[in-house]
Amino acid sequence: MRAIFFAPLLLLALSACSRPAQPPAPLQPALVYTVTAAGNGQAGVYSGEVHARREAELGFRVGGKVTARLVDLGSTVKPGQILGRLDPQDAQFATAQARAQLAGAESEAANAASELARAQQLVAQKFLSQAALDARINADKTARARLAAMRAQFNISANQSRYTALTADAAGVVSAVNFEAGQVVSAGQPVLRVAYAGDKEVQVRVGEAQARQLKTGAPVPVQLWAAPGKTYAGVIREVAPAADENRTYLVKVTLKDADDAVRLGMSATAAFSAADASARSIALPPGALFQQGQQPAVWVVNARHQLSAVPVEVVQYRSNAILVRGALPAGSQVIAAGAHKLLAGQKIQPVPYDGVSPVGAGSRA
Repeated sequence: MRAIFFAPLLLLALSACSRPAQPPAPLQPALVYTVTAAGNGQAGVYSGEVHARREAELGFRVGGKVTARLVDLGSTVKPGQILGRLDPQDAQFATAQARAQLAGAESEAANAASELARAQQLVAQKFLSQAALDARINADKTARARLAAMRAQFNISANQSRYTALTADAAGVVSAVNFEAGQVVSAGQPVLRVAYAGDKEVQVRVGEAQARQLKTGAPVPVQLWAAPGKTYAGVIREVAPAADENRTYLVKVTLKDADDAVRLGMSATAAFSAADASARSIALPPGALFQQGQQPAVWVVNARHQLSAVPVEVVQYRSNAILVRGALPAGSQVIAAGAHKLLAGQKIQPVPYDGVSPVGAGSRA
């Protein structure tokens, strides 16, 4: 009876040991981008704004109350044209005072000269001492010096009276207006900005890594956002030697063939070339980048479809790509999206990147 009781139990145990093995978990699909070239030869494509090569902030050379503003934003100005006026009353009073003081100084100088001439005659006739003559000589020198000072003061007052009118030094266009009639301004306060006629340039700001690659005189193709089908020839005129408060460097690109379609304030794109091959960057999909500790990196897929991290240096962020430098030779396969959800050594199922898949598509399933 005992043998009969254990027989079913034994059969149950044997059947449990013979269950089929579970199938392996399916591989996670991931979008893979193939690097087609070791570098694109660019230090970056940057957006900027069209400016006149020569611009000036204008201000009155004396302070006072504005009585008239004679130009508007966008007005075309000519050399010597009056742009604004101050109340001239105080300057006129100062000029009248200086004129009166000058007249007094002229009278004193004439009197001192006459006294000196008479003293010289009296000394020749032995009617006046040499000491008295020396006093007349000193009085004459003092009167003439005071006359010169009053003349200079009168000229200054006359100039300040003319400075109540703000005039244009050269032909150009008013690009900013910062004053109105009735406003009190101080001497030297910028009230107008004039973009002088002549060469035009595109001003862009780049990072430290890009600024080191740029050289003055290098050619730069420029396109206007308003006319993307046309390319203008530009040349780097100036690279700022110091960074601004945003830690970027101002680069000025002069347009050699600017036409009437290039207007001040337009947005433009400048494509800078790298100074040498080692500085060349690689364009990757935006989702390829992830952070490995303190170092940006990308996942590279090997022949067995396993992942390994390769550190990179980010050159520039764009709306549809990132520019990086790193050990990514042509033909390398890089995870194109969802890189932050993958692990080193993980095996994936490659899916070719179509160039339009959204960020994060590589992390599906």
